[in-house]
Amino acid sequence: MLTAQSTKQFKFINIDRVALIAAAAGLLSTFAAGFVTFKPNRIAAGEAFSLAASVPLQGFLAFLALWILVALLSISGIRLEKQAVFTSICGGSLLLLTFFLAGQYATAATLEHGSISRISPGTGMWIMVFAEVVLLLNAVQRGGERTRFVTALSAATVAGFVFLLLTGHLNDISIMKEYFNRQDRFFSEFKVHLLLATSSVGAATLLGIPLGILALKKKSLDAPTFFTLNILQTIPSLALFGILIPLLAYLSARYSLIREIGVQGIGWAPAVTALTLYSILPIARNTYAGFATVDPGALDAGLGMGMTRTQLLMKVEIPIASPVILNGIRIALVQAIGLTAVAALIGAGGFGVFIFQGLGQAAVDLILLGAIPTILLAVAADGITNWCIAVIQPRGIR
Repeated sequence: MLTAQSTKQFKFINIDRVALIAAAAGLLSTFAAGFVTFKPNRIAAGEAFSLAASVPLQGFLAFLALWILVALLSISGIRLEKQAVFTSICGGSLLLLTFFLAGQYATAATLEHGSISRISPGTGMWIMVFAEVVLLLNAVQRGGERTRFVTALSAATVAGFVFLLLTGHLNDISIMKEYFNRQDRFFSEFKVHLLLATSSVGAATLLGIPLGILALKKKSLDAPTFFTLNILQTIPSLALFGILIPLLAYLSARYSLIREIGVQGIGWAPAVTALTLYSILPIARNTYAGFATVDPGALDAGLGMGMTRTQLLMKVEIPIASPVILNGIRIALVQAIGLTAVAALIGAGGFGVFIFQGLGQAAVDLILLGAIPTILLAVAADGITNWCIAVIQPRGIR
């Protein structure tokens, strides 16, 4: 996690080590790694081209100048808030320039070699994009009084990327070609992926919160409850699917009611069951920790004021414990989104379908079509839940 502690103040020089490392990675990728990879078709071996060989000279010089500027800003003597503003401008400009020039190269190469050719982001481009995103996140963390302005700059960068997408500037990049070939299937699997992850975390929340409270109130249940949940958490996902498939197949064959609601040995049922079991531990553990942080003195004061046990629960315990509980739900949701990709192996669907199809066809771009949206979905879930935690947290304990 990027924090202000990553910044070292030495005399009059503010050294932002995160931005300095990002600048070093960006400069290294500019010279030592391929920016794009050209392939005559989707499964053929590709040829990597450096940044200097794939973009106009003015574009290369712009990259070089911006990365050097980031490096200089990271060791400058200006205030940290101003550093954050300038590095966010540089990071956003670099990110948009990266995709703009990659799209420009892909369009030119497609016109020259035909529509079956594939132009993929190279290793250098992935390093650049990662470093640029790190710059933006680091700037938001270090923005201080100017955090809102820096956040607005980051949002403008996202808007610029969306503009490139909507205007078709990136359509000739190989990942986008794979997307257009499977556009209807993509949104269908997106809905399945989201439904599997959220439904399993919802079920785990209904189970995990009571378990956490019960373990706290009855100390004799503390050790066995968390021992069992820890054992479940250590079982590899494929092994757990393997256990659940014959079990659910037997229950479906034995009981007609279970069969009628669609429970089978493969499909959504074992996926939701496994994801629910994996999600219980972080929610139960954080529920236990959240209610344990409630000061007994606050409860005694409430009782002295004439509050009932229900009022204490609703007005004292839950408001204090809710941020910690929601953090457990956040961890479970991000974990479930990642594990849902593996559930495609047992016919549950989701973005994992594209990942395993790509592995079977040796098509890297198809793998990325499933992997990148999974990562973005997890990042979005993490950001939304963190925002919810900040909103509901009582002012007195912020």
